[in-house]
Amino acid sequence: MQSRASTMYDWLAEALAGDRHSVVTANLRLARILKQTYGEQQHAKDVLVWKTPEIHVWNHWLNALLDSADDSAGLPSRLNAQQSRVLWERCIREEVDKSIVDLVSIANLGRMARDGWARMHEWNLSVDECANAATGQDQRIFARTVIRYRKELSANDWLDTATVPAVVCELLAAGQLLAGERLTLCGFDRTTPQVQSVLDALAAAGTEIVMRQHGAAKEQVLFRCENRAAELRAAGAWAAATLRKDPSLRIAVVVIALDNNAAQSGRLLREGLAPGWQYGGRQRAAAVNLSYGRRLAEYPAIHAGLLLLRWLVGDIAGTDISVLLRSPYIGIGPAHGRSRLELQLRNWPDRQWSPGRLLRALRGRDAAADAVDWLARLAKFAEFRDAFDSISSPSEWAGSVDEVLTAMNWPGELALDSADFQLLNRWRELLNEFAQLQIVAPRMSATTAVSRIASMAGETLFQAEAEGAVLSVMGPLEAAGMEFDCLWIAGLGADDWPPQGRPSPLLSRELQVKHQMPDSTPQDTADYARRVLDRLRASAPTCCLSYAASNADQKQLASPMLADLEEQQGPADPGWHAVQLLDRVALLTLGDPAPPLRDGEIIIGGAATINRQMSEPFAAFAHGRLAIRWMQAFTAGIAPSTRGNLVHEALFRLYEHLPTHKEICAWDSAELEKRIAVAVDQAFERQERHADSVLRQLFKLERRRTQALLASVVAVDRERSAFAIGAVERSLEGQLGPLRISLRGDRIDELDSAEILILDYKTGATKKFLTSGEPSDMQLIVYACITDRSVAGLGLFNVDSKMTAIDGAGPAISEDDEWQTTLERWKQQVFDAANDIASGDVRVSSIQDGRDARPLNLLSRFPELQREL
Repeated sequence: MQSRASTMYDWLAEALAGDRHSVVTANLRLARILKQTYGEQQHAKDVLVWKTPEIHVWNHWLNALLDSADDSAGLPSRLNAQQSRVLWERCIREEVDKSIVDLVSIANLGRMARDGWARMHEWNLSVDECANAATGQDQRIFARTVIRYRKELSANDWLDTATVPAVVCELLAAGQLLAGERLTLCGFDRTTPQVQSVLDALAAAGTEIVMRQHGAAKEQVLFRCENRAAELRAAGAWAAATLRKDPSLRIAVVVIALDNNAAQSGRLLREGLAPGWQYGGRQRAAAVNLSYGRRLAEYPAIHAGLLLLRWLVGDIAGTDISVLLRSPYIGIGPAHGRSRLELQLRNWPDRQWSPGRLLRALRGRDAAADAVDWLARLAKFAEFRDAFDSISSPSEWAGSVDEVLTAMNWPGELALDSADFQLLNRWRELLNEFAQLQIVAPRMSATTAVSRIASMAGETLFQAEAEGAVLSVMGPLEAAGMEFDCLWIAGLGADDWPPQGRPSPLLSRELQVKHQMPDSTPQDTADYARRVLDRLRASAPTCCLSYAASNADQKQLASPMLADLEEQQGPADPGWHAVQLLDRVALLTLGDPAPPLRDGEIIIGGAATINRQMSEPFAAFAHGRLAIRWMQAFTAGIAPSTRGNLVHEALFRLYEHLPTHKEICAWDSAELEKRIAVAVDQAFERQERHADSVLRQLFKLERRRTQALLASVVAVDRERSAFAIGAVERSLEGQLGPLRISLRGDRIDELDSAEILILDYKTGATKKFLTSGEPSDMQLIVYACITDRSVAGLGLFNVDSKMTAIDGAGPAISEDDEWQTTLERWKQQVFDAANDIASGDVRVSSIQDGRDARPLNLLSRFPELQREL
């Protein structure tokens, strides 16, 4: 983004004219922009070399001033924000009742205490004054913690950010600091008593103090927009039109409450600024530079790294393992083998996995290079974990963390762009900040170290510096002191401006009112909001202000602080770019029928595909010919499908030696109990092999249920007429017209009539074989089509704790004189369905339930087809 250095910040050259002239800003963003602008101004003057300008943010400037002291080496050590935070948390733990320390968030209390301590010093409040005015348990605990914290600072000869200004004032008064000739302050909406004390001390030492103020507001207009989305899209379109007239203009959009939904605000502004930006890659997206970043832990690369660190100190769930297996930031790519390992993981009940347990479960299951590499790295990771349980210094832990991540090939092999490099550099800076905690926490456990790193990453906001941005988007406080050619301020509805006050919860309200502290009264909140708004309105010659006439379906008016402006209808909402593409050209419908079955083509799904063809041909095509399958969802505990598989496997083991009805009836109670126990042991062995302690307890309960179900199956079989089990879990192959199909039957019983009874175990809710005289599921009919034996019956063997019974049709189950005729009719329906599949039938059923159609909507276009009917 180009700036017009000749006219923007034209006061900067004079403010830095002398060797001992400095500019101090209220925020880091403004300091960075002023340095950039100063360089542009030097270029405009054809200056080739210049001294680095003395432009600092307030706290950095105070520290630099202390470093210039005559005896800076003798000054107390200074704690940074993270070091101070750790010290606060330690003091809180010592003050909070031990019985509730695990019930409260020490991290949140530490942040609140640090903020309360800072506000005390900003308004020059004494510890005794705060303690005497405390009301309520929280304020009294805070007062006691402040006393303990102050003692820690004194005993260790430490300063923190809040106490540095007082030391600066003392040294200035003693003549031990070299005060500059001129100090220009920029971007300060509120001058606290603490800041004023420093300025007074500087003035007494001979420094000229200049407080930069914006001039009066000039051209302004207030727009009323339909809603928030229309408002931000219109602001983006305004920016585009303004830049088309003069690309050198510095323009910005200030969004009230930007931090509530920064990402959505950015998307809406891009929609107006660069319609179709979604199709232009990162370059078009980078045209809008949002000042509000994401938390470091939310970036995928950092999230994957933090997951690995969590795994170093504790077991993690299958859902987390899934992320690590699929992540491009770990191991080598492409991740085909790892994806297959992840699918295998989904087939097991979710549990807490240790690296060693997962390694034993997955080793040898996929030979792809990326899978083998990942498991080899996992073996090394397991060794790291075994050696990680110790007490070390933060600097040692930082080195170990870096070593572990490197061993896992983090952050992967993807090509890194500028934003990626900035992200990784910020991560390294965070590790350095963590290592510096050594001054307040010389030793810590691995668990504490990982928790602290994760906490720091979860609170650190990061945004890569955008390259090629033409529009800056920021909140009202980030814009403090900045100057623009054109500015749009959005979100100025009465509900959002002035914003709600946030007085300190740890200082008594009476004390805050007495000292006129921020947000101590509604009037103070309103006065401050007016100062901020006046500053924004005066920061550009041309300023557009706007509000949404409706907010969350509620009508709202403009902020009362805009009463001096006459509102008008806002610019037209450009709307969504994708909508504008509709009806641009005539659509050409091309015939694209599914091809008929090819020679040698394999149909996936067996009887299930035939069954789908009977009700929804497109689903049969998608699953049977395109081989689409659903991923198994991770399930806490034992998934219903796993429970069903365990019962099926146990029944197979119970009857795998194919006993006759007579033999089953001959088993006495002891033998039956033993056979069932052996069958259940064999069925559960594979699932229990890698189970954690919780899952073992669940499997123990499931064993009892399965044993009872097997006993109920035996009881039903004993009540039947004579039979011999002819096959269990038998694979069947056969021809259904043009289709070659493979099946697996649960059970086939041989009858005395030399006919067979085909049974299918159902372990879920009780199911009926017939509905209104017709099969509710064609699966058993498909089995009957494949076999060359005479079928005397088809039955669903419902195996459930509520009821175990056979429900079916045919003379083997109930009298049926029309059985053969009926069975042949059903078989013909199956053959017709097979022929339809082979012909390329992809019809979409219009009467199916929308919920059933939803998984394939992207391919079937079911909603669009419904609208056309």
